[in-house]
Amino acid sequence: MRFFTGQYERSIDEKNRIQLPSQLRNAIDSERDGRGLYVTLGEERGTLSIFTERGFEELASRIETEFMPGPDSARFELQFFGLTSFVEVDPQGRFVLPDRLVKKARLGKEVFLMGRKNRIDVWSREDLDRAIGIDWEGDEWPNWQGFLRMRPNGRGQGGPSTDLAGR
Repeated sequence: MRFFTGQYERSIDEKNRIQLPSQLRNAIDSERDGRGLYVTLGEERGTLSIFTERGFEELASRIETEFMPGPDSARFELQFFGLTSFVEVDPQGRFVLPDRLVKKARLGKEVFLMGRKNRIDVWSREDLDRAIGIDWEGDEWPNWQGFLRMRPNGRGQGGPSTDLAGR
């Protein structure tokens, strides 16, 4: 499986079309992942998330709202599935972002596409710089150690450890 990685500056045209860079397109195998994409509101405020067909199917199969009766799960299903759109990608890698989602995310014409492992997020420059939280001019370095050392059995989950002696 190939993952979505990297950051790519892109423009949204007057018809809300955007182009996937070749690096992201090359991570999609149309036989394995499908030919279209699903676009929905992102986890972070002011973003959109883009999934391959297969990626969206895997996500949807993990969501078990039928075991959570009540207004919260009904509202989640209405919002999440109701606001998600399937879009087709043309041979040049262009597709149309749904107007309603672009407006809700308050995206401008200049955006960044960010690889996020199994999805691609669409960010405004200002929101992305704030969310990344990297001091580009200073000496502070990101603390990724706890995440990079996670094990599949769940040990080490919960974010970076401040206990460096346990290496």
